[in-house]
Amino acid sequence: MTTTAKHKRKAAPVKQRTDKIIPVATALLRDADFAQINTDDIDYSPLNYRKYVEEEALHAFAEELKQHGIISPLTLRAGKGNKYELVAGERRLRAARIAGLQTVPAAIVSLTDEQVIEIQLSENLQRENPHPMHEAQAIGQMQGTGKTIDEIATRLGKSKQFVYSRLKLLSLTETFQEMILANVISLQEALQLASLSAESQTEFFEEHCSKWKQDKNFRLYNLDYYLNHYRYDLKDAPFNTKDKNLVPDAGACNVCPSNSATLKSLFPEMAKQAVCNNKECYNNKCSVHFIAALSNAIATYQPAALLYNNQLTDMAETILGLVPDAAALPRHNAQEITVMEKPALPDKEDYTDYDTGEPDESEFNEAMESYYSELEAYNLHVKSGHYAIGIFLGNKEFTPVYFSMEKPRVNRTGGQTVTAKEVQEAIKAGNATPDLLQAEMERLKQREKRAEELDREKVQLTVHGSFSEFTAKAENNTKLTKADQTGARLVIYQSLDYHSKQEVSKTLLTGKGKKAVKTDKDLFERLGNLSNSEFAYLIRMAVCGKSDSKYPNQEAGYFLYQMATEAGISVKTIEDAQKEKREERKEKQKVKMQELQKKLNTLKKK
Repeated sequence: MTTTAKHKRKAAPVKQRTDKIIPVATALLRDADFAQINTDDIDYSPLNYRKYVEEEALHAFAEELKQHGIISPLTLRAGKGNKYELVAGERRLRAARIAGLQTVPAAIVSLTDEQVIEIQLSENLQRENPHPMHEAQAIGQMQGTGKTIDEIATRLGKSKQFVYSRLKLLSLTETFQEMILANVISLQEALQLASLSAESQTEFFEEHCSKWKQDKNFRLYNLDYYLNHYRYDLKDAPFNTKDKNLVPDAGACNVCPSNSATLKSLFPEMAKQAVCNNKECYNNKCSVHFIAALSNAIATYQPAALLYNNQLTDMAETILGLVPDAAALPRHNAQEITVMEKPALPDKEDYTDYDTGEPDESEFNEAMESYYSELEAYNLHVKSGHYAIGIFLGNKEFTPVYFSMEKPRVNRTGGQTVTAKEVQEAIKAGNATPDLLQAEMERLKQREKRAEELDREKVQLTVHGSFSEFTAKAENNTKLTKADQTGARLVIYQSLDYHSKQEVSKTLLTGKGKKAVKTDKDLFERLGNLSNSEFAYLIRMAVCGKSDSKYPNQEAGYFLYQMATEAGISVKTIEDAQKEKREERKEKQKVKMQELQKKLNTLKKK
């Protein structure tokens, strides 16, 4: 350890400041020994919380030191071996080394770790306009010594909200701490980022900030928009946010520090609504909730399939893979099948008289009549046995619904759509428009049209039920009617693949001299009046269109073979030609086998 020009003198008096931490640090340095110390004999303090150094500013400071030297002494204490440990003045020491200074002036004192921290806080916090991140690190250091928030606030002469806001910055990952220290992001931006979990901060940094050092003009634009991908409004959560047992390690959301509502006394601007900032925890709770809810729904309803809208999310795919009973169930896009929706019960408050504003009993009764009519049709469909139970995978819950594999009917009404309540409120307020009233008239027409459709559906469903029961009794099926034969032709026609159906329709239904088929009645009459040759064509196209009719070991293949034979196809000629090829192939194989046997016998003798 090298010491030069060592002498002892009292520390120069320090001008009093309002900061309450300063007098404590001044007292600690009162009996210091002053000396010129070799820069190689000084180690940096492990207790110093300031980790980031702005290189450009440091080199500029080093140039200044080359001309004027160090005016304010560094503060040191005895270190390991023959070295000193730096207590205060790290920036000066770094700049001195860059400037090539061999020695630096220093005040050498005997200090405990707690006193070192006190002096470092004194030096850093008495700077004019200290950096918020340095304030945060200093406060964190004070908290680490056991001081309470109240004690820290009193010592600094700051409010508790100030202390808490600075401590929040310590939640920043190292990469974002470096960015705020470099003044690339503002204090407000840093606080917003600090509200995210460490995992979300890392993900956000990699996606939006990883190249900030290469871009001198880097700025975070539309931060709120991008942060919304990591925030979740808890009022829309699919799970019970007060359930502390859903994920025991995480506890309930209403007392979680990642919930913005729990910080309302510290960050009022962030507590306007309960928002979760912990993406990983929120998604984990969603997964746990959905797994339990789906398992329960499957056990309760025993569905035939799982239904979804357009496309399953990655989370949904993962959850389905974790529920054993769900993995085995078929999945269907609800947009491509027919799903029965149970009618909604009308709300009486939605029906008021246009002129008086009083409840419109007549309009409400009509709505209730339509509701009961819809409900009756719904129940008839359910009882028909044509629909199976499925579980619809919604965003928040899993709902049992009835469905069939038929393609959904397209219902296009066009124009503006309105509700009775909207029209009534507009009339009452005096701001109804011609377009609105026209839309209301269209709604009433569509309602009557739907009522007529329901009348037909109910008749059809009742007939279907009666005929199904009738047919179930063998004694009622002794006579084949012409309508039965036409029904068989319909089944054959509907079984055609797309290409075959196009060809058959062109030949049988839309050919020259034929009446156009526009309605179900037209189709019934046309199929019922097919000639024998037309019926034969229909059957043969249907069988030929089945892919398995090409293979001899399939039912359809055997039937096609017999039909072709009776139709006059020279099956024997085809078989004989193939038999001749088979015999020729066998003869060649026989010769080759004989040659191979000779070679084998020769090898065995060796």
